Amino acid sequence: MKSLHLLIPLLLCTSCIVQHPVRNISILSDDGDPIPTLVGHASSTTWFWTWTTGDSSIEKAQQNGGITTVNSVTRTTNSFLGFVVHDQVTVRGE
Repeated sequence: MKSLHLLIPLLLCTSCIVQHPVRNISILSDDGDPIPTLVGHASSTTWFWTWTTGDSSIEKAQQNGGITTVNSVTRTTNSFLGFVVHDQVTVRGE
């Protein structure tokens, strides 16, 4: 029982400890100019680490934007105290 009292605050603090990686990958043409791109978005929301709605995969963002070749991927994660986490993926490409 005593270990349960120690475990509950630890679980509540994990939302402060967990870091979500953000990756920006950009590809330029041979001249160094940015390649003209299409944009596709995909998002998902997770409640209380158990229930997720939506699809925030790169493949879904490609489908939504009609993209066949990916030039860059941007991932954004917003969290409300770790209980509600919203992920959004933005894909740019041709």
